[in-house]
Amino acid sequence: MHSPAGWTPVDQAPAPGESRSSAQPTPDERRELEHRLANSLQLAADFLLFEQARLQDPQARAALAEAAARLSAVAQLHRFLSAHPHDAGVDLEPFLTELCGLIGRSAGLSCSVDADSVTVPGADAQQLAIAINELAMNAAKHAYRKGEPGSLHVECHREGAALRLTVSDEGAGLGRDFSAERASGLGMTILKAVVRQLRGSLEARDDHGARFTITLPLSPALPAPTRSFAPRRADLDED
Repeated sequence: MHSPAGWTPVDQAPAPGESRSSAQPTPDERRELEHRLANSLQLAADFLLFEQARLQDPQARAALAEAAARLSAVAQLHRFLSAHPHDAGVDLEPFLTELCGLIGRSAGLSCSVDADSVTVPGADAQQLAIAINELAMNAAKHAYRKGEPGSLHVECHREGAALRLTVSDEGAGLGRDFSAERASGLGMTILKAVVRQLRGSLEARDDHGARFTITLPLSPALPAPTRSFAPRRADLDED
Protein backbone atom coordinates (compact mmCIF):
# COMPACT_ATOMS: atom_id res chain seq x y z
CA MET A 1 0.00 0.00 0.00
CA HIS A 2 1.45 3.33 -1.03
CA SER A 3 0.99 6.56 0.87
CA PRO A 4 -0.61 9.49 -0.99
CA ALA A 5 1.78 11.17 -3.41
CA GLY A 6 3.69 14.04 -1.86
CA TRP A 7 2.62 13.18 1.71
CA THR A 8 5.03 14.37 4.38
CA PRO A 9 4.40 14.02 8.15
CA VAL A 10 3.97 17.40 9.83
CA ASP A 11 6.61 16.57 12.41
CA GLN A 12 9.21 15.51 9.84
CA ALA A 13 11.06 18.33 8.11
CA PRO A 14 12.84 17.54 4.83
CA ALA A 15 16.57 16.94 5.08
CA PRO A 16 18.89 19.86 4.17
CA GLY A 17 18.84 20.37 0.43
CA GLU A 18 15.79 18.12 0.00
CA SER A 19 12.49 19.55 -1.19
CA ARG A 20 9.35 18.77 0.76
CA SER A 21 7.77 17.07 -2.26
CA SER A 22 10.62 14.55 -2.47
CA ALA A 23 10.71 13.64 1.23
CA GLN A 24 9.41 10.11 1.79
CA PRO A 25 7.73 8.77 4.95
CA THR A 26 9.66 6.25 6.99
CA PRO A 27 8.28 2.69 7.34
CA ASP A 28 6.98 3.51 10.84
CA GLU A 29 5.26 6.64 9.55
CA ARG A 30 3.76 4.72 6.65
CA ARG A 31 2.42 2.04 9.00
CA GLU A 32 0.91 4.74 11.23
CA LEU A 33 -0.78 6.36 8.23
CA GLU A 34 -2.18 3.02 7.07
CA HIS A 35 -3.36 2.21 10.60
CA ARG A 36 -5.21 5.52 10.77
CA LEU A 37 -6.77 4.89 7.36
CA ALA A 38 -8.06 1.48 8.46
CA ASN A 39 -9.47 3.04 11.64
CA SER A 40 -11.18 5.74 9.58
CA LEU A 41 -12.80 3.11 7.37
CA GLN A 42 -14.06 1.27 10.44
CA LEU A 43 -15.36 4.52 11.92
CA ALA A 44 -17.25 5.24 8.70
CA ALA A 45 -18.80 1.77 8.91
CA ASP A 46 -19.89 2.46 12.49
CA PHE A 47 -21.49 5.76 11.41
CA LEU A 48 -23.47 3.94 8.71
CA LEU A 49 -24.75 1.43 11.25
CA PHE A 50 -25.78 4.31 13.54
CA GLU A 51 -27.74 5.91 10.70
CA GLN A 52 -29.23 2.56 9.74
CA ALA A 53 -30.71 2.17 13.22
CA ARG A 54 -32.50 5.52 12.81
CA LEU A 55 -34.24 4.64 9.53
CA GLN A 56 -37.61 2.99 9.03
CA ASP A 57 -37.44 2.17 5.31
CA PRO A 58 -36.40 -1.52 4.94
CA GLN A 59 -34.55 -1.00 1.66
CA ALA A 60 -32.58 1.96 3.01
CA ARG A 61 -31.71 0.01 6.17
CA ALA A 62 -30.52 -2.96 4.11
CA ALA A 63 -28.43 -0.74 1.83
CA LEU A 64 -26.71 0.97 4.76
CA ALA A 65 -26.09 -2.35 6.52
CA GLU A 66 -24.49 -3.76 3.35
CA ALA A 67 -22.32 -0.66 2.90
CA ALA A 68 -21.22 -0.83 6.54
CA ALA A 69 -20.31 -4.50 6.21
CA ARG A 70 -18.25 -3.78 3.08
CA LEU A 71 -16.38 -0.89 4.72
CA SER A 72 -15.63 -3.02 7.78
CA ALA A 73 -14.32 -5.86 5.60
CA VAL A 74 -12.17 -3.46 3.57
CA ALA A 75 -10.74 -1.96 6.78
CA GLN A 76 -9.82 -5.43 8.05
CA LEU A 77 -8.27 -6.38 4.72
CA HIS A 78 -6.33 -3.10 4.63
CA ARG A 79 -4.80 -3.85 8.05
CA PHE A 80 -3.75 -7.28 6.79
CA LEU A 81 -2.22 -5.99 3.55
CA SER A 82 -0.44 -3.04 5.16
CA ALA A 83 1.51 -5.49 7.34
CA HIS A 84 2.86 -7.28 4.25
CA PRO A 85 5.47 -5.92 1.82
CA HIS A 86 4.19 -4.36 -1.38
CA ASP A 87 7.40 -4.45 -3.41
CA ALA A 88 8.94 -7.77 -2.32
CA GLY A 89 8.34 -11.37 -3.34
CA VAL A 90 5.50 -13.12 -1.50
CA ASP A 91 5.08 -16.88 -1.09
CA LEU A 92 1.39 -17.44 -1.82
CA GLU A 93 0.98 -20.62 0.22
CA PRO A 94 1.38 -19.07 3.72
CA PHE A 95 0.03 -15.70 2.52
CA LEU A 96 -3.28 -17.20 1.33
CA THR A 97 -3.55 -19.45 4.38
CA GLU A 98 -3.29 -16.47 6.72
CA LEU A 99 -5.56 -14.34 4.55
CA CYS A 100 -8.30 -16.97 4.34
CA GLY A 101 -8.28 -17.46 8.08
CA LEU A 102 -8.96 -13.75 8.45
CA ILE A 103 -11.60 -13.63 5.70
CA GLY A 104 -13.31 -16.76 6.97
CA ARG A 105 -13.76 -15.25 10.41
CA SER A 106 -14.92 -11.94 8.96
CA ALA A 107 -17.44 -13.44 6.51
CA GLY A 108 -18.57 -16.26 8.79
CA LEU A 109 -17.41 -18.95 6.36
CA SER A 110 -15.35 -22.09 6.75
CA CYS A 111 -12.42 -21.34 4.44
CA SER A 112 -10.03 -23.99 3.10
CA VAL A 113 -6.83 -23.37 1.12
CA ASP A 114 -4.94 -25.57 -1.34
CA ALA A 115 -2.04 -23.53 -2.71
CA ASP A 116 1.34 -24.18 -4.27
CA SER A 117 4.42 -22.47 -2.88
CA VAL A 118 4.66 -19.86 -5.65
CA THR A 119 6.45 -16.55 -5.27
CA VAL A 120 4.78 -13.51 -6.85
CA PRO A 121 5.40 -9.77 -6.52
CA GLY A 122 3.83 -8.26 -3.42
CA ALA A 123 1.62 -6.02 -5.56
CA ASP A 124 0.13 -9.08 -7.31
CA ALA A 125 -0.43 -10.84 -3.99
CA GLN A 126 -2.34 -7.82 -2.72
CA GLN A 127 -4.54 -7.74 -5.84
CA LEU A 128 -5.31 -11.44 -5.43
CA ALA A 129 -6.23 -10.80 -1.79
CA ILE A 130 -8.68 -8.09 -2.85
CA ALA A 131 -10.27 -10.49 -5.36
CA ILE A 132 -10.64 -13.26 -2.77
CA ASN A 133 -12.11 -10.82 -0.26
CA GLU A 134 -14.75 -9.69 -2.79
CA LEU A 135 -15.68 -13.27 -3.68
CA ALA A 136 -15.93 -14.20 0.01
CA MET A 137 -18.30 -11.29 0.68
CA ASN A 138 -20.33 -12.33 -2.37
CA ALA A 139 -20.57 -15.92 -1.12
CA ALA A 140 -21.55 -14.83 2.38
CA LYS A 141 -24.32 -12.64 0.96
CA HIS A 142 -25.70 -14.72 -1.92
CA ALA A 143 -24.57 -18.35 -1.71
CA TYR A 144 -26.07 -19.37 1.61
CA ARG A 145 -29.30 -18.63 3.44
CA LYS A 146 -29.10 -16.36 6.46
CA GLY A 147 -27.85 -18.30 9.46
CA GLU A 148 -26.80 -21.27 7.31
CA PRO A 149 -23.15 -22.38 7.72
CA GLY A 150 -21.19 -22.02 4.52
CA SER A 151 -17.81 -22.90 3.10
CA LEU A 152 -15.32 -21.24 0.77
CA HIS A 153 -12.54 -23.05 -1.07
CA VAL A 154 -9.44 -21.30 -2.39
CA GLU A 155 -7.10 -23.11 -4.77
CA CYS A 156 -3.97 -21.57 -6.25
CA HIS A 157 -1.64 -23.51 -8.53
CA ARG A 158 1.11 -22.87 -11.04
CA GLU A 159 0.33 -24.09 -14.55
CA GLY A 160 3.43 -23.62 -16.68
CA ALA A 161 4.02 -19.89 -17.04
CA ALA A 162 0.62 -19.03 -15.58
CA LEU A 163 -1.00 -18.91 -12.15
CA ARG A 164 -4.55 -20.17 -11.68
CA LEU A 165 -6.57 -19.00 -8.66
CA THR A 166 -9.99 -20.57 -8.07
CA VAL A 167 -12.47 -19.47 -5.42
CA SER A 168 -15.59 -21.61 -5.04
CA ASP A 169 -18.48 -22.18 -2.66
CA GLU A 170 -21.14 -24.86 -2.20
CA GLY A 171 -24.12 -22.56 -2.22
CA ALA A 172 -27.00 -21.62 -4.51
CA GLY A 173 -24.85 -21.11 -7.60
CA LEU A 174 -24.76 -18.32 -10.15
CA GLY A 175 -27.91 -19.09 -12.11
CA ARG A 176 -28.36 -19.94 -15.77
CA ASP A 177 -28.36 -16.33 -16.96
CA PHE A 178 -25.30 -15.13 -15.05
CA SER A 179 -22.53 -13.56 -17.11
CA ALA A 180 -19.35 -12.16 -15.59
CA GLU A 181 -18.99 -9.82 -18.57
CA ARG A 182 -22.46 -8.33 -18.09
CA ALA A 183 -22.48 -8.30 -14.27
CA SER A 184 -22.46 -4.71 -13.00
CA GLY A 185 -22.67 -5.00 -9.21
CA LEU A 186 -20.01 -3.32 -7.09
CA GLY A 187 -18.31 -6.57 -6.12
CA MET A 188 -18.06 -7.83 -9.71
CA THR A 189 -16.91 -4.41 -10.90
CA ILE A 190 -14.07 -4.50 -8.35
CA LEU A 191 -13.24 -8.10 -9.27
CA LYS A 192 -13.02 -7.34 -13.01
CA ALA A 193 -10.85 -4.29 -12.31
CA VAL A 194 -8.45 -6.49 -10.31
CA VAL A 195 -8.27 -9.01 -13.16
CA ARG A 196 -7.42 -6.23 -15.62
CA GLN A 197 -4.75 -4.94 -13.25
CA LEU A 198 -3.22 -8.42 -13.15
CA ARG A 199 -3.40 -8.71 -16.97
CA GLY A 200 -5.39 -11.88 -16.43
CA SER A 201 -8.66 -13.52 -17.41
CA LEU A 202 -11.79 -14.37 -15.41
CA GLU A 203 -14.06 -17.39 -15.75
CA ALA A 204 -17.27 -17.87 -13.75
CA ARG A 205 -19.47 -20.97 -13.81
CA ASP A 206 -21.70 -23.20 -11.73
CA ASP A 207 -20.10 -26.32 -10.27
CA HIS A 208 -22.16 -27.44 -7.26
CA GLY A 209 -22.08 -23.76 -6.32
CA ALA A 210 -20.34 -20.68 -7.72
CA ARG A 211 -16.83 -21.15 -9.08
CA PHE A 212 -14.62 -18.23 -10.13
CA THR A 213 -11.22 -18.75 -11.75
CA ILE A 214 -8.60 -16.06 -12.35
CA THR A 215 -5.68 -16.93 -14.61
CA LEU A 216 -2.70 -14.58 -14.79
CA PRO A 217 0.80 -14.70 -16.24
CA LEU A 218 3.70 -15.33 -13.88
CA SER A 219 6.74 -13.10 -14.03
CA PRO A 220 9.75 -14.99 -15.44
CA ALA A 221 12.03 -13.95 -12.59
CA LEU A 222 10.76 -13.20 -9.12
CA PRO A 223 12.59 -12.24 -5.92
CA ALA A 224 12.60 -14.67 -3.05
CA PRO A 225 10.19 -13.85 -0.22
CA THR A 226 11.69 -11.47 2.32
CA ARG A 227 9.62 -12.91 5.16
CA SER A 228 7.31 -15.77 5.98
CA PHE A 229 3.71 -15.22 6.98
CA ALA A 230 3.63 -18.44 8.95
CA PRO A 231 3.95 -18.21 12.77
CA ARG A 232 7.52 -17.84 13.97
CA ARG A 233 8.96 -20.68 16.04
CA ALA A 234 9.64 -18.21 18.87
CA ASP A 235 5.95 -17.29 18.91
CA LEU A 236 4.98 -20.96 19.10
CA ASP A 237 7.46 -21.57 21.93
CA GLU A 238 5.94 -18.68 23.91
CA ASP A 239 2.53 -20.34 23.75
